[in-house]
Amino acid sequence: MKSKLILLLILGLSASSIQASSLRIFTISADEWARPRSGAVIAEFEAARAAVNYWEQAFDHSILIRYPGEDSGELWASELRDWLVSLGVPMDYIDLVSGSQSAGEIRLIVGKRSDFDQ
Repeated sequence: MKSKLILLLILGLSASSIQASSLRIFTISADEWARPRSGAVIAEFEAARAAVNYWEQAFDHSILIRYPGEDSGELWASELRDWLVSLGVPMDYIDLVSGSQSAGEIRLIVGKRSDFDQ
């Protein structure tokens, strides 16, 4: 009995110290983005479709677009944001942040805003 109580206490403490992150990362390459774009083409981008589907699963999720820091990266991110809005994501749920690790990709990070800083 005592060993079961200790085991339950240990398991309870372990479970309370584990925090699951809500974040999922989806990537669009510059080569993929270079294709002629339309609403139908954007909806076919696996990363964009998966990001919007994951965003729709929870009422408290947002989409962070992390883009390459130069001007062309900002234009890319702004256009992608506009396309996501056209696919039904309210602009209030989309944030743009420069500083992608690669100039050849843009990342859509979907999750709770509180998890973005972790």
